[in-house]
Amino acid sequence: MKKIFYFISLILFCQAVGYAQTDTVKVKILNPGNETERTYNAGIGFMETKNYQAAIDSFSKALLLTPTFDKALYNRALAKSELKDLPGAIVDFNKLIELLPNSDLGYYGRADSKNISGDKEGALVDYTKATQLNPSNEKAYYYSGVIIFEKGDYKGAIEQFNKAITIKADYVYALNDRASAKKQLDDYDGAIKDYQKAIEYDNKLGFIHNNLGSALKNKGNLQAAVDAYSIAIQLKPEDAIALNNRGSAKHEQGKFKEAIEDFNAALKNKPNYSLAQNNLASSYISLKEYKQAVDFCGKAIQADGTLGAAYLNRGIAKEMLKDFSGACEDFRKAASLGTERAKSYFNVCE
Repeated sequence: MKKIFYFISLILFCQAVGYAQTDTVKVKILNPGNETERTYNAGIGFMETKNYQAAIDSFSKALLLTPTFDKALYNRALAKSELKDLPGAIVDFNKLIELLPNSDLGYYGRADSKNISGDKEGALVDYTKATQLNPSNEKAYYYSGVIIFEKGDYKGAIEQFNKAITIKADYVYALNDRASAKKQLDDYDGAIKDYQKAIEYDNKLGFIHNNLGSALKNKGNLQAAVDAYSIAIQLKPEDAIALNNRGSAKHEQGKFKEAIEDFNAALKNKPNYSLAQNNLASSYISLKEYKQAVDFCGKAIQADGTLGAAYLNRGIAKEMLKDFSGACEDFRKAASLGTERAKSYFNVCE
């Protein structure tokens, strides 16, 4: 039986969570004696210098003087978010929503805080409300798409990314993430087009070049994939993911020694990178260096005991070393972890 080893590459979905844009427009002081406005302006100055605690103190003083001062309430919530006081930020956004129920700012800001704190469903409800109040809020559509993507609804995510891109054609992160959703649906041509469009707008983001490489590799265009991964590595030489992915493309090209160089480079930057360890083992299997393959599979398993591909590869290497008992044990373990291909190797165990 021909032995087919397992190697693994990664595509990156952005999954960025951003804060609402800080309101840096200072209130015009019509009356030099207006204590509320002076205190608020001081808070804005502290926001601009990232002295968030001082900003919170200033906005709090302004709110003591004028409890309905919505700009102070909004910016205090942002400052709390910057200091990771998400419950405090949500309290302020709640008050802002009570004060301005038809403004999208409170819902959008609260959605961000909920999103960062892990309340994805609550965040999605608030992002949706923000877009209902302001259909031009491209960020609310984008982050809705991110959450929907994470739930595995790739078509639904694409719908949200489409809306964000319609509003802002050069929304690079939305283009990248729409491409990643298309890739999940095996629409590699659509994914490649979106990645390339994102790169046209910003060619300095290495993760997009990496993602383009993965889509190209899935299309079978291996040299173009290697070239895309190489650009990602040029932009960020220590990028272990791009190094691992370029190695996997070179492996598919049959350039096993070059692949090993990339996997080793990835491990130099990320020593316990189980995927690169497993992939390195795959290349050693192809070179018939089975003892080294067993060693690196063992390291991959030590780093991630749920990596079924590593058990499968180690089983293949053990079988070639005539360790049939050890091979059978690894094949069974790989199958139990959901690696379907391992089941086809059970004939050696009969």
